[in-house]
Amino acid sequence: MKGKELPAWRKRFGYPNQDGLRQELGIKSRGTISAWENSDAELPRTVQLALKALEDLPHVRTIFGYEVK
Repeated sequence: MKGKELPAWRKRFGYPNQDGLRQELGIKSRGTISAWENSDAELPRTVQLALKALEDLPHVRTIFGYEVK
């Protein structure tokens, strides 16, 4: 997945903003998600695997304050 595809992925899987996904992935820097979303490059493989896990295993989600679909 390319970084520019990440905003659509976030919305499709119930993460209305970058901060929710950042917290879910355990990323400390607030600029990381933004940098990915503004990039045409492929996301790091570990991030792609983590996103796939969130898709396939919704019960592992830990975000608070957001509706998880």
